[in-house]
Amino acid sequence: MKKIKIGTLISLVGALVLLTGVSASADEFTNVGSLYDKAVSQKIIDPNLYPKAQWEQDETSKMKPAYEVFKTEVSDTTSYEEWLKINNYGVMSDTKQPLLRGKEETPMSRSAQDNINAFCRDTRAGDILVIDGDTRHGVSSMLGHAAILNADGFVLEMSGGNPIDNNHQFTKRDWITRNINAWTNVYRINNRGLANQVARYADTHFYSTTGGYNKNIHINYGINSHLKQFNPNYCSKLVYQAYFYGSGSLPVMIDYGDRHYVAPAVLTQAFSGNYSPYRVGRY
Repeated sequence: MKKIKIGTLISLVGALVLLTGVSASADEFTNVGSLYDKAVSQKIIDPNLYPKAQWEQDETSKMKPAYEVFKTEVSDTTSYEEWLKINNYGVMSDTKQPLLRGKEETPMSRSAQDNINAFCRDTRAGDILVIDGDTRHGVSSMLGHAAILNADGFVLEMSGGNPIDNNHQFTKRDWITRNINAWTNVYRINNRGLANQVARYADTHFYSTTGGYNKNIHINYGINSHLKQFNPNYCSKLVYQAYFYGSGSLPVMIDYGDRHYVAPAVLTQAFSGNYSPYRVGRY
């Protein structure tokens, strides 16, 4: 048997590791269609609402770029399939509606102004807002957007974009006007007193300690797996925390521990039992 020099062996091993790594990275995006098929078989995706050809188009143009941002900014150890699961394969968990199909593809039955007026009329403190495919700040590392009404007339959110001091409050008319080009789903728990309590908690823990108009709480935007960390924060995590902590000892939210992501698409699934919110409407 011929002897192999140590240097040669190390070079061979290094080359093998390098080639294996490249192969794994390339394989990550092969047979993506099989992931769609798996989601259909698990009843996550309804093929009648989200045909495979449309999903594959959105996967290439929107999901994959969002995942690349996630790998760069959040976690480079999360696989593409794991990321798709976090984002429920790009569909709302309750309605199965695609997150990435905008109003231009599913037109409104009423005018934009009528939609704004209806939103302002119908919403109240504690309501949960989930937007289909928020694109105001370009490609994000998660799909969709979420916010909460911290009072009858105001919306509180982590807006995204510039990460510094990113928690913002808007009048609800201003907020829906800013987001009128995307679909906004409104959810509500049955207990109005509890909803008001949570709204007050959100107001005094994520915007102003006095509950006033002047902001004195400053939170940076950032997505990470620390679900119970207040700063940095992100859109659906803030809503989860508002209901988790703002409901006191009531078992309103599922306790996932600290290491977990709650994406907008699955936010309503984080509520437990009789506290699950119902859908008020789509605006």
